[in-house]
Amino acid sequence: MVMNWQYIWNVTPRFVDATFITLELSFWAIVLSLLVGFFCAVVTTYKIRMLNSVVKFYIELSRNTPLLIQVFFLYFGLSKVGLKLDGFTCAIIGLAFLGGSYMAEAIRGGLEAISRGQLESALSLGLTPVQAFRYVLFPQAFAIATPAIGANSLIFNERNLGGQRDCHCGVNVYGKRDYRYGLQNE
Repeated sequence: MVMNWQYIWNVTPRFVDATFITLELSFWAIVLSLLVGFFCAVVTTYKIRMLNSVVKFYIELSRNTPLLIQVFFLYFGLSKVGLKLDGFTCAIIGLAFLGGSYMAEAIRGGLEAISRGQLESALSLGLTPVQAFRYVLFPQAFAIATPAIGANSLIFNERNLGGQRDCHCGVNVYGKRDYRYGLQNE
């Protein structure tokens, strides 16, 4: 086997494009999953009526179904009811749907790690409950949850279906076009 460097040089731009697609997909998925996760964590921690059971159902559903099934549902299932989304948008929504539940559990863990005395101290100093949450509880909870949030963010690279599809398609398209791949028999 000999490495075909000319072929690799010719297809490198395709992989560079796939890398940027993966980074963009990961960025939007992480941002959206943090927003969804924060909302869900607040609802489950403070047990807001009406929403608590819905959020718990969402967390169980998203964590117990494979990402590929979720993306298939978004891409193929929603098109059957008239809502046609492109693959990139479906991948972002699917990753945010799954990641939001993992982020919710990480942030909820951080919120529950703060002692009740912190809230009581903030309220006794004259802060409103919203101010106490914003200035006292959330910064501490975020610091506690940061390692779990970071770990969940890194997992997006493993879950990222969009970039993998582009890389595999690139190899197949260029390899099948001229029956050449990076390694060649002599």
